[in-house]
Amino acid sequence: MAEELERKIPRNTDKRRAAICGGTLGRENRYYIRGQVVDIGITEEMTDPKDWDLFTGLYKGQEKEITPFLDYGLESVRKPILLAEIVDGSGKVLHRSPEIRGDESGFFFHEFTFPLPPGNYQFHIHFLKPDSYRQFGKDLAYLNTPGKHELVSQSLIGKGALRILSEEYSGLVTTSDIDQTYLATDIHSNKGKISTLFETSEQKLPLPGMPILFRELRENTNDSPLCFISASPHFFRRTLLSTFRAQQVRTESLHLKYLEGTIKGMVDKFWDTLSHPTRFLTEGLWGALERVRKFAGSSFQSLFDQLAYKLTILLRDRIYLPTNSKEILMGDNTESDYLIFILYQIILTGALQGKELEDYLYKLNFLGRDAITRDNAKLIRELAEENRRIHGDINPVELVLVNKTELGPSSEEMQWNVRGALPTGIDPWKISELKPYLPTDGALGFALILVEKEILDLSSVLKIAGEMAGQWFEGKVIDSDFLLELANKLELPKEAQPIHKKFVKTLKEVLET
Repeated sequence: MAEELERKIPRNTDKRRAAICGGTLGRENRYYIRGQVVDIGITEEMTDPKDWDLFTGLYKGQEKEITPFLDYGLESVRKPILLAEIVDGSGKVLHRSPEIRGDESGFFFHEFTFPLPPGNYQFHIHFLKPDSYRQFGKDLAYLNTPGKHELVSQSLIGKGALRILSEEYSGLVTTSDIDQTYLATDIHSNKGKISTLFETSEQKLPLPGMPILFRELRENTNDSPLCFISASPHFFRRTLLSTFRAQQVRTESLHLKYLEGTIKGMVDKFWDTLSHPTRFLTEGLWGALERVRKFAGSSFQSLFDQLAYKLTILLRDRIYLPTNSKEILMGDNTESDYLIFILYQIILTGALQGKELEDYLYKLNFLGRDAITRDNAKLIRELAEENRRIHGDINPVELVLVNKTELGPSSEEMQWNVRGALPTGIDPWKISELKPYLPTDGALGFALILVEKEILDLSSVLKIAGEMAGQWFEGKVIDSDFLLELANKLELPKEAQPIHKKFVKTLKEVLET
C-alpha cells in the first residue's frame, strides 16, 4: 500500500527558473515592468518548454492544481541580473532594456521612457546571471549534482502583458480590491485564513455576479483597463492569475503584498537605529528606542493592515496613467478601503500636502491601528508630490463603490470612522472636488449605480442577475425568490432609486414568465 501511494505522488526531480510577472498598465512615454524570479520544482514530465505558460509560470494543467500554499515554498533567486524586451503582436522586439538588477528576494522593477504607441504588447524577461556569490555557488552546486540540468537551460524565463494608453486617453481605469469585493474570501476567521492557502483557482469562488460585472464594464467602456490591488501575500499570484482566467476576467495588473519585505524592513530598521551613534546624539536613547518601537509596532501591524500599502500602490500607479484618465475605485467595508479611497483624492488634489501630510499619516490612528511608519509616510508624500508635478492638482476619481458586507461597519459607522480620522476642516461630503464612496450591496448594487452614471445600461444588470441565479450566497442557493429579495433590499444613493425601481419591476416580469 505504501509503495502504491509513493508511486502516485509525483516527486520533483529538477528545477526550472521562472519570472512570475503578471501584467502592467502604462502610458505612451512612461511605463514599467515588475516581477519576481524564483526556482520552481518540477517532475520528470514537466521538462518540455512548450508546455509551460510563461505568462503565469505554470505547467500545462497545473492551473487547476496550484494553491498559495504550494507557492509559499518557492525558492527566490537572489539578486538576479535580467534583460527585458518589449515585443509587439507580431513578435518583433521593439526595445531592449539595460541590465535590470533584482533584489535579495528576486523582485525586480524597471521603468521605461522609450515611447510606445497605444496598444497591447508583451515584455519578455531573460535571465543573464546572478549578482550574488551565494546564489552563484548554490546554482553551481545544484547543476553539478548528477541528473540536474533544467535550471538555466534557456534565458527566457517569463513573460508579461503590457498595455499602453494614449497620453490623451480620457476614458476609465477601474481598480478593484479582491477579498470581499470580488472573491468571497473568508478573511475574518482563523479557519478562513488557513483555508484560503489551500484553495485552488476552481475553489476560489467569486461574489455572485462580480465576474460578469467586470466583463460588462469592459465591454461597455471600449475595453477600459481593469487592475487589482490586494493585501494578499505575493505567493498568491499564480493562483489568482489562474482564478482570473477560469472566471474569464481579464486584468491589466495585479498588485500583491510582499510580507517578507516588511519583516526584513523591521529587522533592518532596528539594527540601523542601534548601530548609528548619531541617532542617540540627536534623539537621545529614549528617542531612538521610541523610534524603533513605533516602527516595529506599525510595521508589524502593516503585515495585516492595508492602508499604507494600498495608498502607496494607488499613488505609484497614478504616475503611469494619462492625466485625463478617469478612475473607478471598488472596495469593501471590511478593512480600510473606504478611507483609503478618500485619502487618495485628498492627496491628489493637494488638500493635504508636504510636511502636514507626512505628519498626519504618521500620527494616523484609524480603527485603533498605527499602520503607517515614518518611512511610509515620507514615501507617500514623495509620490503625492510627483503626481502633482505630472498631473497638477486634479482629482481623477470618477466613482467610488464600496461593497457593504455584514463583516464590516454599517454605512453610518463608516462615515463616522472617516470623519473621525480626517483632519479638522476636511469633510469629503462637503468638498465638491471629492467623490465620497457609495456603499451598496455587491454586483447588483455596483451595476445599478453604474447605470445611473450612464456607464452601463439596464440590460447589463439583467445579465448580472441571470448569472447570479443558482450561485451560493449567504449559506444558500440563489433561487428566484432569493434573487428578488436581494434586489429589493439594495442600499443605493437616492439618484439611483428610479433605476432601481425599474430594474426590480423588470426582474419580476422576467422571473414570472
